[in-house]
Amino acid sequence: MSAAEQARREQDRAIARLLELLASDDALAPHVLEARAELAEATARAGQLEDAMKQADELLKDAQREHGPDHPAVARARTAVELVLELAGVPRS
Repeated sequence: MSAAEQARREQDRAIARLLELLASDDALAPHVLEARAELAEATARAGQLEDAMKQADELLKDAQREHGPDHPAVARARTAVELVLELAGVPRS
């Protein structure tokens, strides 16, 4: 299996997990935010960088609004943003 196929399967699993969580949980719960981070990262690895950047940006905004700047969910969201930017080749400032 190629790296692209593996990345797409990872993305598919992340989508399925998130949909399963959203069926019964609050979209802003920390474990759901974690699943959203995993999806943004998987989307970036699958080469869908614009979509991944949008997902990561919205994730960070939601986590900050819901939990405040010092919550672990916000730190995790920042990590997702950094990884997506790295995979997109955006230089760090």
